[in-house]
Amino acid sequence: MLVTAARGDERAALAAAVAARLERAVLVDGAALEAAVTTGRVAGWDEPPTTQQLRLRMLRWSAALAVAETYQLEGFDVVVAEEAQGDRLEDFLDLVEPEPVHVVVVRDEGDATTPHWGLSVPAPGQDDPDLGALAGEVLEHLAEAVVETAPTD
Repeated sequence: MLVTAARGDERAALAAAVAARLERAVLVDGAALEAAVTTGRVAGWDEPPTTQQLRLRMLRWSAALAVAETYQLEGFDVVVAEEAQGDRLEDFLDLVEPEPVHVVVVRDEGDATTPHWGLSVPAPGQDDPDLGALAGEVLEHLAEAVVETAPTD
């Protein structure tokens, strides 16, 4: 499952809440993988991104998917928290092995460019910090989150 949101704190919190509700799960946080890089990181994200920024983002995504696949092969459910907004969502899904992926997009007012694939959920409100309830809703509507990544014949 991919959980993506414009805000990293929302993305990580919802992904962790969903993973906590699964029987045997692992959370893969792309931001944590990036933070593990001790030298050579590129600060910020230019528009359009530089070649180096794109290379590092692809490395981060590839690492997240490699960790996810390793755990999935051992029977774990995997929840990946990753920044894949706008046209980057398709770029991320292009890296996934040809199988369906559950995609959960946390929407906010400024997110008009992300495709409406998978399950869209509202951003957790300041007055409603109950991520457990939102995680429960995600799992209840999991069938709506499926995005086919394999080419169809």
